[in-house]
Amino acid sequence: MCALASTRRAARLLTQLYDSYLAEYGIEAGQFALLMMVDAMAERGQAGIAEALGMDKTTLSRNLKVLRQRGWVGSEAGSEDARRRELSLTAEGRAMLTKARPGWRRAQEAFRERLKGVEWARLLDTMENISRAAMDAGAVKRS
Repeated sequence: MCALASTRRAARLLTQLYDSYLAEYGIEAGQFALLMMVDAMAERGQAGIAEALGMDKTTLSRNLKVLRQRGWVGSEAGSEDARRRELSLTAEGRAMLTKARPGWRRAQEAFRERLKGVEWARLLDTMENISRAAMDAGAVKRS
């Protein structure tokens, strides 16, 4: 199996796992993760969040549109640069994040329990290394 097929399969299965724990709260895993990212990185703006997620701005905009429609995220033109979109959680978005966090924790614990010993730390290191290698390989191709 190639690296792409393996990582996509793992991502789909993890998404399904987290979705199953978050469904009772009315939120999907990707939406929850994006709410967490907006909460943690709002000061970096939409472009900074897209970069941190390894996501192009158009895809991020599509995903944020759903969160805006649900009333969970607000955005406005940057105070210093009107082209920059500043994001923030609304009161409803913060409430959803708080409400759904126990489901996210249970999913995290259920997954983590199945990894032995230091596998959790290795997994996170490996995923960071994969991300870095993919970015580096893309940069080489573009140059």
